[in-house]
Amino acid sequence: MQERLAGLPLRIPMLPDCVLYTAMIILPLLSGAIFFIKKRKLADLICFLSIPLVTFLLNCLLKPLIHRPRPPMELQITSIHPDSFSFVSSHSLVTICLWGMVIFYLIKYCKNKFLKISGVLTAILWIIFVGLSRVWIGVHNPTDVLGAYLLGLLLLSFYINLPDKVEHFLSIIFKSIKNPAE
Repeated sequence: MQERLAGLPLRIPMLPDCVLYTAMIILPLLSGAIFFIKKRKLADLICFLSIPLVTFLLNCLLKPLIHRPRPPMELQITSIHPDSFSFVSSHSLVTICLWGMVIFYLIKYCKNKFLKISGVLTAILWIIFVGLSRVWIGVHNPTDVLGAYLLGLLLLSFYINLPDKVEHFLSIIFKSIKNPAE
């Protein structure tokens, strides 16, 4: 067994990203999807699953417009996309939007007070730690993270109201499918 392991690289370059994205995006999306499917909340499911994609695409449009360079390489612990732009932090933006919605849904649907409080506190800490980690490893300036938090709060106000509009839209579609003559 030792001989087989000896030939393997000690460091897997993509492993930290895989772990981060799993914790940051995949786990809450899977948990949310299971919950909304079980509760038959189609509008919430559609909106919740679209948050990371919509937020990431918006960020991809925003970064080239602002065109702010990343901190100098000598300040970075790791060189993550050194040729890409810095403002706003994608990780922080997606985290505050997705985990902000987790907070919203916990407050809205969770009846167990302990689970609600511990879930909300965990989500808040996760949002803070992701932002701090981006500054700590040197790939973002503090203002990149603060900008992401402010934009994220603005997007959250949109995302929080979106399921009602999607629900209305879906009811129109299902009504027209059910009664095509009307």
